[in-house]
Amino acid sequence: MRRLAVFDIDGTLTDTNSVDDECYVQAVAETLGLDPQSLDWSDAPEITDAALLRWLAERHARALAPTHEPAILSRFLELLRHHLASTPSRFRPIPGAPVIRAALEQRGWHVALATGGWAASARLKLAAIGFDTTALVVVTASDALTRREIVQLALHSATEQYGSFDRVVSIGDAVWDVHTAAAVGWPFVGVASGGRADRLRARGAATILPDLADVSALCAALDAATIPQAGVAPPVG
Repeated sequence: MRRLAVFDIDGTLTDTNSVDDECYVQAVAETLGLDPQSLDWSDAPEITDAALLRWLAERHARALAPTHEPAILSRFLELLRHHLASTPSRFRPIPGAPVIRAALEQRGWHVALATGGWAASARLKLAAIGFDTTALVVVTASDALTRREIVQLALHSATEQYGSFDRVVSIGDAVWDVHTAAAVGWPFVGVASGGRADRLRARGAATILPDLADVSALCAALDAATIPQAGVAPPVG
C-alpha cells in the first residue's frame, strides 16, 4: 500500500503561529497604510497569506497594485528574520517535527507539505527548526490561492513523483485544516492540545495528538484517522 501524509506547517511542524501572525499583520499594515489593530481575519472565508491579503485589502477599501504583494512578502520576511535573530525561541519545532519525515518514510509513508503560507516564509521557518525539505513536495500560497487548491496540488505533485496513493491523510492544527480535509474527503489527524484540540473536535476531527513526538502513536493515528464530519464548516474555496 502506498500512503501519503500531508502536513501543514505553522502550528503543526513549527511552533510559529504567534510570530507569523504578528509579522504578517505588521507587513500588511505598513504596506497598505492600515492600523494593525484593525486587521482581524476571524471571519475571513479563506485563510492563506495570498487570499487574506486580497480579503483584507477589499475589506479596508485598498486597491492592490501588482507591487503590493511582493513588497508585503519582502517586509514579512525581513520581520521574520529579525525575530529569528533576536528571539529564536519563537521558532521552536513542535516536539518530534524535525525528524518526523525520516521516521515516517522508514515506516512506509511518503510525506508532503501543504501550507497557507507563502513559499519563502515557509522555508525560512522549516530551516529554523532543521526540517529537511530536500526533494520534498512543498506546496504553498505562492502556488495556489485556496487551501483546497493547495492540498490538491500537493497530492498531484506527490503522485507525479511517487505514483498513485491508496491512502492520503491530512495533518494540521487549525479548524481550517479540518474544513479542508472534509472538503477534499481526506482523513484528518489534528496536532493540538487543550482548547485548540477542543475546537478541532467541535469541527469534526476525531483523531488528535498533542504533538509528533511519539512516532508509533502518529502511525496508529494515521491508520485510524477518518474524514471529518464537519457539518458546520464554512466553504474553503
